[in-house]
Amino acid sequence: MNLLETFDSLLASWQAVFSQLRMFERARRLTFGLLSCLRLHLTSTAICAGGRQFVDWSADYRLCSRSPWEPYRLFDPIFDHLPSLLASPTAPVIAALDDTLCKKTGRHIPGVSMARDPMSPPFHVNLCYGLRFLQLSVLVSPLSAPGPARALPVRFDPAPPARKPKKNASAELWQAYQQQKKQQTLPRAGVKAMASVRQSLDECAATHHRQLMVSGDASYTHRTVLRNLPPRTTYIGRIRKDAKLHGPLPAEVHKSAGRPRRYGSLAPTPEQILKDDAVPIHRVPCFAAGQLREIPVKALSPLYWRKAGADLPLQLVVIKPLGYRLRNGSKLLYRQPAFLICTDLDLSLQTLVQSYVNRWEIECNHRDEKSLLGVAQGQVRNPHAVRRLPQLQVAGYSLLLLASLLSSGFQRTAEYLPLPKWRRKSIRPSLLDLLALLRDQIFARVSDTPPLLNFDDFKTVPPAAAKPSKQPLASDTLCTFAA
Repeated sequence: MNLLETFDSLLASWQAVFSQLRMFERARRLTFGLLSCLRLHLTSTAICAGGRQFVDWSADYRLCSRSPWEPYRLFDPIFDHLPSLLASPTAPVIAALDDTLCKKTGRHIPGVSMARDPMSPPFHVNLCYGLRFLQLSVLVSPLSAPGPARALPVRFDPAPPARKPKKNASAELWQAYQQQKKQQTLPRAGVKAMASVRQSLDECAATHHRQLMVSGDASYTHRTVLRNLPPRTTYIGRIRKDAKLHGPLPAEVHKSAGRPRRYGSLAPTPEQILKDDAVPIHRVPCFAAGQLREIPVKALSPLYWRKAGADLPLQLVVIKPLGYRLRNGSKLLYRQPAFLICTDLDLSLQTLVQSYVNRWEIECNHRDEKSLLGVAQGQVRNPHAVRRLPQLQVAGYSLLLLASLLSSGFQRTAEYLPLPKWRRKSIRPSLLDLLALLRDQIFARVSDTPPLLNFDDFKTVPPAAAKPSKQPLASDTLCTFAA
């Protein structure tokens, strides 16, 4: 099957999510319209892209605001096809965790808050209004040969901060705000997302026994995350270079007055381990930046971190900075080192480092979702629609990536449109390639069997003989798909 047929077959599994068939058809049309529209990715633009701008559109707007359906179940096709994308029946499920901010202009939209603009320069922090979402993506790699990984989003949960009351608010409101502020933090939202993914893996017979490995940045390397991991879950995260770590407690400890010791002697900081030549260096082969490289790392275990607790041993991995040149013959520059901790002491260094290197793919997800798909561009104010419409867009985007893997694999085949002459050869298809191929196949199907406009819910009035009949513009019907 081609990309369009594979993607449509994956969308067919959404019938169990919705209580009625007509609701599923609306969700299917809206997903195709949001992916294939050429302007702003709004509900109205998606309706026009589906060729339904002359029929009753009110039900399409009520799909995300009133219709009862669970957004988590939109990602179930990813878990159903996940065993076929993994290397072996015992291979772990590797995922990446991160949050993103979708800019908004309306201050009265539910969940909108003031946050730091991630695109602001480091020397001048700017603020903006936006919706904060937490995303968890499953990372899959080619099975035949080392290659770039692909991140398939499986969760896109809203994570708004607590709303601060006014200065003259009552003491009860301020006390409730302090409690809500502790509950609506990013580490707690990350734990909730990991527990939800772990539950989805347990519901599938082929993945319930697999280990879940989640990699996150320093904002999630927190006591809340490390102490509340779901069962059969490993966490890999960044840590400060000056973190205070301790060695294991000696077997024979002399009793003394006071509280019993829980930690051993103070261990060197991650930065000191980086500069210590006595710690051996391991060359770990990993695929990064387009080719297989040997990354120098240092590992030390078991270590204990006071924020994680005395009963949680950790593995410390220090990745030395890699050298690179901007052009041939230029000065050799170095990247920044990375300091990681892992909750699994027996995890191999290659799997650990490769899992964290592949975490960059979730950043590519954020770029595609906000720049090319227009996630959260919809002008909605209903609390349910504010949460569901972005999740519907991300679920459609994830199924499109899965459809490309099932139809053509990880490689960019001859099925895709040719690249411009100034573009270098690409290893895998980008989202622009997928959208261009999807629109091309949609337009080819429409050219063979043009869709019929259905004017249900409207009174049919025959046009006057002298007055020309209105026809959809070519720009509106370019991305029209057959209903």
